[in-house]
Amino acid sequence: MAKELLTAAIDSVGFLGLNTQESGVNADIKYARQADNCVIDKFGRLGSRKGWLTRTASVDTIAGDNIGIDLTGVASFVDINGVNNFVSWSADTFYKGVLDLTTLTLTTTDTLLTGNWQAVSLNDREYFFQQGYKPLYYTNESTTDEFKSIDQHAAYLGTAPDANCVLSAYGRLWAANTSTNKTTVYFTDVLDGVAWSGGTSGSLDISSVLTNGTDEIIALGAHNGYLIIFCKRHIIIYGDADNFVSSISTATLTLIEVIAGVGCIARDSVQNTGSDIIFLSETGVQSLNRTVQEKSQPIRDISKNIKDDIIQAIEAETVSKIKSVWSPRNSFYLLSFPTSSIIYCFNSQEVLQDGSYRVTKWAGLRHKGLLDYSDTLYIAQIDGVAEYFGYTDNGSSYRMVYFTNPFDLGIPNVIKIAKRIASTVVGATGQNFVMKIGFDYNTQYRSFPYQLSSGTIYEYNIGEYNIAEYSGGLLIEQIRAPAAGAGAVLQVGFEAEIDGAPLSLQKISTYVKQGKVL
Repeated sequence: MAKELLTAAIDSVGFLGLNTQESGVNADIKYARQADNCVIDKFGRLGSRKGWLTRTASVDTIAGDNIGIDLTGVASFVDINGVNNFVSWSADTFYKGVLDLTTLTLTTTDTLLTGNWQAVSLNDREYFFQQGYKPLYYTNESTTDEFKSIDQHAAYLGTAPDANCVLSAYGRLWAANTSTNKTTVYFTDVLDGVAWSGGTSGSLDISSVLTNGTDEIIALGAHNGYLIIFCKRHIIIYGDADNFVSSISTATLTLIEVIAGVGCIARDSVQNTGSDIIFLSETGVQSLNRTVQEKSQPIRDISKNIKDDIIQAIEAETVSKIKSVWSPRNSFYLLSFPTSSIIYCFNSQEVLQDGSYRVTKWAGLRHKGLLDYSDTLYIAQIDGVAEYFGYTDNGSSYRMVYFTNPFDLGIPNVIKIAKRIASTVVGATGQNFVMKIGFDYNTQYRSFPYQLSSGTIYEYNIGEYNIAEYSGGLLIEQIRAPAAGAGAVLQVGFEAEIDGAPLSLQKISTYVKQGKVL
């Protein structure tokens, strides 16, 4: 008597994100072994990421030819008139604008050779800090596009540190990690980013509170009324007598906590999400997520499901080139490793039971600077400023890839003979779609290509019922194909070309027949 077909159906494909840590069949089938150029959308579907589009059309210094300016960073600054100014930079030049980049004339005695600036705003000025260089300021308060080293400001007091990290919080600038001092935080007077002496300005030496030998300050943060000092192997938290409720009191700064054994290795990995601070440590992406007064919650490793992958990416990267951004609109934290051309996308919409975030990988991207402003994600690129937009990479298609973890349908000692494979695709617009199946951990997959439908997408008041196919803006297609091959353990997935339109996968099913018992 013929045995009935067994079905392995995944209704929420890749819903839990990547998991490359758990071995083989022990992993939940809703995890993905591979999820390239994907996001987890608001419906819990595995969908294609957006692409990027260069917005810069010309650069004034090279006769309208913007090829090769090689931007390394971009920042936004709302000036005294309420006008937003985009300032971007390469290794030796600063620019203003997005569509048309205008070179900013910088007055400084330094010769710029590297573009590893950190930018912050305080009142009516934007400040730029990088170790080994005099800090810079940009303003329109009295002169349009006034851009100078900080020591040239008329109100300059004291000596501004040549710090590598800077924070604008609680009404003043905080800076640390100079060429000669790695353990002191310097701060300005209240509401005056050029006053490094007098008033309530000063410094805070953390060397005496370190518990695990010497260390160096990598980044600074502010959260819940506390000053967060990120070292490589420590996190140090300070507060004042009233927890910064009424005003900051540097005279009553008090050590709240020293967290030893974990720290931050990349300055530009630190992002404040409003309810949390996310940062990159030696062993992965961490979430500070703790109530400091009660100390009720530990630091969480939000990348634990791809821990080894993150460590490998760190080892291949110069840490100063690691960049990140938090996008409230997209509810994701992006961590970019440009040398490896990889961005990890951490989705914060739903935290998994183990405390980690759902994560996917974006491949083939060398973004050197990231900025989220007014719900738009801007990117510093070799040809200018780009935007996270559309579904091509500046006019070129990209490949979306998904594979399950291996699974055995609960009967590991029985051979499964593949008979059919099916999937439900949302957003079909004529793309090439290849379903794949593999057996017994062999990565030589059998492929089953399919051409998705290219029907017109009709919106409200455009297509009529019974006249045009009504889809509410998205076409849903059921794909079925005969399959072949056999093995004790299965792995299924797909590849699709993304070229101008989004694509999501709702469901994937594999039908197999039981073979011999092993």
